[in-house]
Amino acid sequence: MDEPLSNLDAKLRTQMRTELQELQQRLDVTTIYVTHDQTEAMTMGDRIAVLNGGELQQIGTPLECYHQPTNHFVAGFIGSPSMNFLTTRRSGQTLNHKAFKYRLSDRLARTVEQADSEALTLGIRPEDIRPDDDDSNAITVTVTVAEPLGDATYVYFDVGDTVCTASIPGDLTVSEGDQLSVVFPQDRIHLFDRHTGESITNRVVSSSDDTWGISA
Repeated sequence: MDEPLSNLDAKLRTQMRTELQELQQRLDVTTIYVTHDQTEAMTMGDRIAVLNGGELQQIGTPLECYHQPTNHFVAGFIGSPSMNFLTTRRSGQTLNHKAFKYRLSDRLARTVEQADSEALTLGIRPEDIRPDDDDSNAITVTVTVAEPLGDATYVYFDVGDTVCTASIPGDLTVSEGDQLSVVFPQDRIHLFDRHTGESITNRVVSSSDDTWGISA
């Protein structure tokens, strides 16, 4: 199937995704589905093959591609809102960005040192960003835009020259101009070689889930 749902409206696309999945399960035949829509790929695929310019980047289950992307391209392609990327340079056990310094744990530092690369890209998904005033790696940011969606709110802020996005629960009130102290938890970050784009380390997959809390 080559993008069979591309000309349908949003509501009908959702309905047809379900019907196609039910049809495929009933027929029990292997189906190759081509799409540019990551939602279709994530929800309908047992395994995903991610291509970039005709070259295969990664084959895996939807959650493998989401949590353990093999490179920068896959990490940015899978997920909405997309992963935040920050350009850093490693000096010993510290990642240096023009807007902050990020101290790596001993374990993570040893992993990064094995890659023998000092030019690194730090990746963090919007839902993995956490508020924390006490963490030594916390940075203070100013909300530039808040987009309430009901169940979640997308919060946008600048880190240096980069616009970052955080996804927070919809029952928390955040407005433009609010200052937040946020942290990128070390078990949730991804690190990529900035020159090759290859993944050095990915976030730790866990069933636990922390919640946001914002103090006035």
